[in-house]
Amino acid sequence: METGDRNLPYVSSTPILSCQDLAKDFFEGRKKTTILTDLNLQVEQGDFVTILGQSGGGKSTLLKLLGGFILPSAGQVLFHGVPLKKITSKIGMVFQENTLYPWLTVEQNIGFGFKIRGKKPDQYAAKVNHVLEKVGLTQARQLYPQQLSGGMKQRVSIARSIAVQPDVLLLDEPFSALDIQLRRQLQMFLASIWEDTATTMVLVTHNVEEAILLGRKLIVIGDKPGRIIETVDISQQQFRDRYDNDFLELQRHLESVIETDVNTQAALVKAGETR
Repeated sequence: METGDRNLPYVSSTPILSCQDLAKDFFEGRKKTTILTDLNLQVEQGDFVTILGQSGGGKSTLLKLLGGFILPSAGQVLFHGVPLKKITSKIGMVFQENTLYPWLTVEQNIGFGFKIRGKKPDQYAAKVNHVLEKVGLTQARQLYPQQLSGGMKQRVSIARSIAVQPDVLLLDEPFSALDIQLRRQLQMFLASIWEDTATTMVLVTHNVEEAILLGRKLIVIGDKPGRIIETVDISQQQFRDRYDNDFLELQRHLESVIETDVNTQAALVKAGETR
């Protein structure tokens, strides 16, 4: 189903999340390293944006900036049109490694966001039950994280994030540690969650196939420093089928774009070393 097929809520003319002339520098002593530069990005309500690039290219840094976990060195991040200065419960985050609390059951982990907001169990029990059913974890509700498979842990992490109904869900390569079969199962799981909840999602990955398959808008980040080098509309139905000719053609193109960027950066480094 394409984005336009869903009954989305009222969409404001203001992007739900955006960044303007964004840059991020890190310092080691007096040495400055620019991780991201001149980034301009808009995420509309109901979007599923995938951010693609090579490992170490600044994708995770960008996601942390979009979530308010770190502040930019220049430019700004806007959330509902207002500068984002710190983390907010309206922006959820799913990390590469699950961050479940090992002393809490599946049910308690999913309800944790309500608990820290001062809600009593009877006030959020129905919502937790609904989410458990949606993600297929009802039978596992009393299990602890150490009793779960890797895939189940990530499902709980995603369930915990969507239970509190964030305006935006950020995902930092959540399936990178999984084998290909389980990864594909969870890709379909995440796509179904997006379809069912209309939650705005932004996912970073270095996997080209995953970026095309899940996203409705795809952004390629180049390296050294990170900046947007290509944006692709992938809302059409053929990009939901990894074996479609258009899908495969786009995959080859994006792989070429990333390879060209890698080679260009390597050549610049070599040229600098030989001066």
